[in-house]
Amino acid sequence: MQVHVGVEVDPKGQAMAWVGELPGCYTRGRTAQEALDKIPLAVYEYCVWLQAHGEELEPPGHVEIADVETVQVTSDLGQAESTGLFTFDLHPFPGTPALALRAAHFARADLLELLPSLGPDLPRGDVEGEARTLSQTLDHILLMDVLYTIRMLDPTDLSERDYLLRAIRDACLPVIARWADEADPAPVRVYTEPTGGEGPTEAWTGYKALRRHVWHDRIHYRNLARRRDRQRAAQG
Repeated sequence: MQVHVGVEVDPKGQAMAWVGELPGCYTRGRTAQEALDKIPLAVYEYCVWLQAHGEELEPPGHVEIADVETVQVTSDLGQAESTGLFTFDLHPFPGTPALALRAAHFARADLLELLPSLGPDLPRGDVEGEARTLSQTLDHILLMDVLYTIRMLDPTDLSERDYLLRAIRDACLPVIARWADEADPAPVRVYTEPTGGEGPTEAWTGYKALRRHVWHDRIHYRNLARRRDRQRAAQG
């Protein structure tokens, strides 16, 4: 099996290598060569994973790297802060966008299947170089779902933002409402920002979260309405 590989290298010489034909298949190394040396095993394991999810893809007996594209990045790859953009990102190989969508569903299904076996007292672990609690890890995944999506929105198109604003709020409010009854005193959640150490903390209750939701939308509504009115006035 021939694969094309994109390698990003940071100022420390650390590297992440990505397989163009297999979305999300990657390796890491202290050097670019170390990351490349791990590619055959990563490809084999990725194909085994796809096959387990019903993809008709036989794990290869031999993996040959047909081409390597190297880009320099300023992010810290030791923390898995991948920022590289490769030719295969601009011009994907045939079938890879559809495969990426299927693989995204497979990856999330694996995660959701794992969750019931995890207890709240799961010890901190090394998650891509940064120690997080279980809840902080899942919070990070939730936030990245939104951030990855936002980064792809057309700046001039409001329709997809309209859809996301509705879908995200509809998904979030029932969770908050569960903790927003009239219990006295209300359950308090202390949230710590996962900044790599002991980040700033803030106490929350369900009612506080709801009033902040209302406040946040209304303050932005007022500001946007003022801008609209100024625009209309300028247009006569």
